Amino acid sequence: MKEKETETSLSRESVAMDKLRDRTDELELIISSLTIFALFSIPGWLFDKIADIYTHLSTSLAIAGIVGTSLLAGTSYGLAVCFLVHLMARAYWVGLIGLRSVFPDGINWSKTPGLGPLSRQYYRDTLPNLDAVIRSTDRLASSLFAVISMLTLSILWFGTILVLILVISGVIGARFGLTNTGMGVGAVILLVVFLCVPLLVYLLDAQLLARFSRLRENRILVGTVSFLRRIAGLAYPQRLVLPVQLTLQSNTRPVAFFIALILSTMVIVMVGNTSAAAWRNFTLSEEFVYLDSAQVQGGLRSTYYEDMPSSLDRLRGWPRVDSFNQGGSFARLFLPYHPLRDNLVLDQLCGSAEEAPDKIACLRQLWAVEIDGRAVSLEDFEAAERADLGMRGLIGLVPLGGLEPGLRRIEVVWNPSGEEDAVALDDRYTQVNSRYVIPIAFSPSFEMPLDTSDK
Repeated sequence: MKEKETETSLSRESVAMDKLRDRTDELELIISSLTIFALFSIPGWLFDKIADIYTHLSTSLAIAGIVGTSLLAGTSYGLAVCFLVHLMARAYWVGLIGLRSVFPDGINWSKTPGLGPLSRQYYRDTLPNLDAVIRSTDRLASSLFAVISMLTLSILWFGTILVLILVISGVIGARFGLTNTGMGVGAVILLVVFLCVPLLVYLLDAQLLARFSRLRENRILVGTVSFLRRIAGLAYPQRLVLPVQLTLQSNTRPVAFFIALILSTMVIVMVGNTSAAAWRNFTLSEEFVYLDSAQVQGGLRSTYYEDMPSSLDRLRGWPRVDSFNQGGSFARLFLPYHPLRDNLVLDQLCGSAEEAPDKIACLRQLWAVEIDGRAVSLEDFEAAERADLGMRGLIGLVPLGGLEPGLRRIEVVWNPSGEEDAVALDDRYTQVNSRYVIPIAFSPSFEMPLDTSDK
């Protein structure tokens, strides 16, 4: 009786699963079509949100923001491509089912114009029938949908752990002036846990113990494998990922599936890093060989001018004037205060924010300004809050009186008193000071042309 009840319950579960399976195709189509547009839009939205607060971030938040945004962007693009392929495969599957219902006999080989006897025989021997194509397409679409879920969970898990490790190691390293070094050590530790430990488990268990059965009685070796397997379990949520991974891997080509999984993860990370780099830089192209970044360093760059807004401006704590064209006696100059960049240098110049008798005077020491080689005093520069730029800093006037009309250059130096050992403040400083050259078109006698449209 118990056996019959067990068989009955199993048959009921099988019927229920078949009914549920019939409904998943429609759900897959709906989820794929709705998710594609959202996934392609998420990276741009993330970059905009980070850009709005970029100059406000502390060291730990900057690390978390940049790393997290890069991983989420790569994940979004990777999943969007997977959903797009899934949607195409499922749409192709729907078309095949419709074709199968209309033409149940498949190809009518007696009416195939353009095919000779040899070609007709070749295609009859090699082409699968509609039923086989429908089954293989259905298998591809369902497997791809499962892989999408598995990749999402794995990368989000990995990204969360990566951000936590990098933030903690970066903050610890910053206390010793070794922010980048601390992050590097944290990344190495993470790679050991995520790559080396699973590899060691594979070598000990799948290779050594599998070939030498006597070693299975060695408690030390068995305990070591068990301990390492638990550490490797930190790399991903096993209860959520492994059922999907092992099901697909064991029913396909195991080695090829594993290699494809590793490569897809690497591609997602690379796509995320590339997207983040494109977000922070003017171009990633290496074709600007005659006008590269070094060449434009002393030329016109739109970030210097407030009437030439761009998406890069919010990420750059650069000085800027109101316009390239200047016709008055003064040019308005804004010197931004970027805490992540400036605080360590200001602490060296003034002790600390609490000890500084005049914080504005301390900020003025951070900059030096010249116009065509003539020094500009910063004594009259005042504190400013630019809500339009999302920045705070100093604002003042650069006198233009006595200058000849034409192209003039305002030179601004960040940390002019910096010495060679100033980089020792923290290893995230790549240079002692920065020099910004802002060209302006000075035309004090500019006259509007006469309106001759009515003549």
